[in-house]
Parts: sequence; structure tokens; C-alpha cells
Amino acid sequence: MKREPRGRLYQESEFVFDEFNGLKIEQLIVCENHKSEPILIYIKVRNRNWHQYFLDAGIGFWENWDNLEDIEDDEQFKYVDSTEKLNLNGKQISKIYCTTDFKNSSIVIEFKNKEKLILKCVNPEIFDSECELIKTTE
Repeated sequence: MKREPRGRLYQESEFVFDEFNGLKIEQLIVCENHKSEPILIYIKVRNRNWHQYFLDAGIGFWENWDNLEDIEDDEQFKYVDSTEKLNLNGKQISKIYCTTDFKNSSIVIEFKNKEKLILKCVNPEIFDSECELIKTTE
């Protein structure tokens, strides 16, 4: 399988990432700080590289991370495999996008079964507030 080149794909307040539409999640790893706040999210779907996404400075970032290497818990960060906890294994993605949320952005992954996984600021009206990762059902 040919790997795509590694690098930043988006660094904006709004974007649509359609490369994973129709694909199924294999694994989702959350890098958390000492307060259990999600800092980075790593996502792996079938037949694609690892990708990383996060919020910072009020905007969303999405990167092709190629292989996931050298991630280990340390004093500052903990890497949590949240695939089972969030019941994501094999969930089919219908849409991924970043949208403006007051003074910040949020990154949303929508699934075929109408569930959503949302990375957003806890207080979106406060620029660059702490983040949270939530799963919703409609």
C-alpha cells in the first residue's frame, strides 16, 4: 500500500476533510494533559495513514501523520486508546469538518449511524479555552 506524504493539510477556522468519507475507524488515540484535557487526537482508518487533529489558537488543525511512532506516556501527557471506550471500532465515517464556534472552532466527525464525535472548546465564547471530546447521538 502506498503511503501519502506526511504534513499539515488544514490550519483554518473552517474546512471539510472528505478523504475518510465512507471509511471505517480502526483506532482513535487521545493525547491528554495532566488535567485529562484532549490535546491531540490520532485517528486511523482502514487503508490510510494515521492522521492527527487538534484545536489551537481558536482554529482547527488536521495533519497526515503517516505512522504513529514513539508515543509514550510521560509526566506531561498520557496517550489513551479511546476506540473501545467511545465504541468507535468499525464505525463508518460519513463526514469530517471544522466549523466556527463563537471565538473558536470545533472539529466534527459524523458517522453513518448519525452519531458524532466532536472536539470543541469547553467555553467557546472564550478564545482558546480548554478542549473536550464528546460523542453525541441524534
